[in-house]
Amino acid sequence: MRRQPAISPARAGLVLVVACLVLAPAASTLGTAAAVPDARLQFSSVAAAPAAPTTGEPVTVSATVQLSAGSAATAEIERVLLRNDSTTLARAVGPGSLSQGDSLTVDLVTSFEARGQKDLTLVAVANSSTANETVRIERPVTLVVRDSPPGMDVTVPDPVAGVESRVAVELSNPNADAVSDLEVTLEGDRGVRKRATVPTLASGATTSVNLSMRPTAGEQTLVVATAYTTATGERDVTRRRVTVDAPPLREDVGVAISRVPPPEEGGGNANVAALLGGAAGLGGGGGGALQEEGGGEDTAERVQVAVTNFGNAPLETVVVRPRAGDRRLPRQYVGRLAPGETGTVQVDLSTVEGSATVVAAANYTVAGTGPAGSRDADVRDADARARQGRARGSFEFRQPAGDIRVTDVSLAFDDDGTLRISGNAGNIGTAPVDGVVVQMGSNEFVEPAYPGRTYFVGTVDGSEFAPFELTADVDAANATELPVRVTYVVDGEERTREATLPFDRDLEPPERKRGGLLSLGIAPLTGLGVAAALLVVGAPLVYLRRR
Repeated sequence: MRRQPAISPARAGLVLVVACLVLAPAASTLGTAAAVPDARLQFSSVAAAPAAPTTGEPVTVSATVQLSAGSAATAEIERVLLRNDSTTLARAVGPGSLSQGDSLTVDLVTSFEARGQKDLTLVAVANSSTANETVRIERPVTLVVRDSPPGMDVTVPDPVAGVESRVAVELSNPNADAVSDLEVTLEGDRGVRKRATVPTLASGATTSVNLSMRPTAGEQTLVVATAYTTATGERDVTRRRVTVDAPPLREDVGVAISRVPPPEEGGGNANVAALLGGAAGLGGGGGGALQEEGGGEDTAERVQVAVTNFGNAPLETVVVRPRAGDRRLPRQYVGRLAPGETGTVQVDLSTVEGSATVVAAANYTVAGTGPAGSRDADVRDADARARQGRARGSFEFRQPAGDIRVTDVSLAFDDDGTLRISGNAGNIGTAPVDGVVVQMGSNEFVEPAYPGRTYFVGTVDGSEFAPFELTADVDAANATELPVRVTYVVDGEERTREATLPFDRDLEPPERKRGGLLSLGIAPLTGLGVAAALLVVGAPLVYLRRR
């Protein structure tokens, strides 16, 4: 067996050196490819907005992906992810491509239902332009999520410059836990009632508090702050800004004086009672009694004073001070009037004799223009005095009077030939008239007839009427007028008024029916005459025949 020649130590060392030189470049190339890709990506910046997010509130994580200028290839960004462990919270798919040195920013939006620290991960996946190489990079992101602050809905209804205006604040708690020690504050120097507190606000609950301010004319910014304590014991503050546009104060007050109208119920009952009385029978006194009962309270000697707030600010402590001529009358309290509201009081003028000019002055204070008193407020000099005003109205008062007229007369003959006269006894005055009686008069061709010789009407209120019916025997061929007498009482004095009604000559009475033998009419009388004549003529004929 042949033996291989032995290799000397010197020759063996030379072979090892040559082998190392041959393999060294390949080893170097493999190491570089595994450590640094051709597309070298990185997250150059990461920002969260808001920086301190709250539960239930959207939070935006803005991630900027940059391709290094020294990269050997371009990159096509396939997707960017925001992950919480294995859960993807938000993603951006195919946001764009990058050349060497370029960058792009993607916004990833999410929200969190629970408070606490959130350890998240940003992931970017891209395809390199060389050999379709996939590149993946990651970066940790940490967010601290707090409980949501109480929600605030702030409104200022109908603000007016220089007038204390209500600031309504509605608080709500969107969190799963209650918040406590809420303190609502109106910031700025225009606040009047500047502070309100709420001990606790349960989860999902709402509550309202009222503050107030004196705005200036025009637009201004109102800031309301709410300090509160969370379920973890942390003290925090949230603020809400609202724009308020306040018009200038418009002070406009009207005073109107008029007579007090009669009660609607009384007037309606009076007319119905009178109608029932007319239907009950001719001359029946029951109709008058019903009308008098329903006449209602006498309003003829009273006036009403209506005070109307035509301005844009409330009025308070409105007081009416009436006068009749030179005589002062008792004052009347109206109270508070909101813009557009009317307050009415009545003034008794029963002690006023004759006619007089009634003047009513309404004194008032514009609400909200006085000092703030003990409330938390910074009151300026211009706000230190309450704004007061006065408005006046007048009315010419004349003592009410009553007077009866006969109106709406209609005539008709009954079947028995009696003339029926129907009409209304109308009170053309403003005072009630009592004891109204309508009587049928007489003349050469007219006589009162049963059953309607007299009709008792009773009481007729001012500007009201009551019906009546009378009956009469009339010589229709010769009559031209019908006399009617009306008696009534005004202020304890009995008065009588004669009325003459024209008779309609076109009316034709029916044939009158007569009683006894007359009731047989002309035909029976004619029959009797014929029978008598036959007896006179027939008797000699019978005698001659017998002969």
